Amino acid sequence: MNEISLYKKLKSRKLFLVGFMATGKTTIGKRLSSKLNLPFFDSDKEIELALGCSINEYFRTNGESKFRAVEEKVIIEKIKNNKENNFIMSLGGGAYLSHNIRELISLIGISIWLNGNINIVYNRLKNSKNERPLMVTYNTKEKLEKLLKKRRLYYEKADLKVNIINTSKDKMSNIILNQIEEFISIKDD
Repeated sequence: MNEISLYKKLKSRKLFLVGFMATGKTTIGKRLSSKLNLPFFDSDKEIELALGCSINEYFRTNGESKFRAVEEKVIIEKIKNNKENNFIMSLGGGAYLSHNIRELISLIGISIWLNGNINIVYNRLKNSKNERPLMVTYNTKEKLEKLLKKRRLYYEKADLKVNIINTSKDKMSNIILNQIEEFISIKDD
């Protein structure tokens, strides 16, 4: 797989990593950014910059529905106001549930669903140092599985589905790059 060739094939398409929390969207996004020499944005970091506080803090103070409204606004503004031809963005686990975000992404980019099974997700969350606001409510494997099942209906709308497997970040990135190249070849032919 030739990264330069793929970079040229992307043209002005942006890449968006979507999926449940703890599926590696940020980690893989950074790796893809490095391999393709494209700017990388993490929507959660962009939201925190816009809010001037952590997502956890905002979530606790204002609740999930207000957070989702801010999340949608910040992501859409970041996408529309970005001067870069191409970029890679990882979205927070709930962002792709927004119809407006999904619609915009389908017009300008390729959505890549990083699909992790509940065992991988739960173990990563259990061992994570990152505090996640939804973990207050969805604090058991069973509750997380119910949330994942609900969200899967939205994630399935992504252009590509990549199953997360326990392998190196580099191997996972290469799997994704190959799927992107295949997708573009089919789309552009």
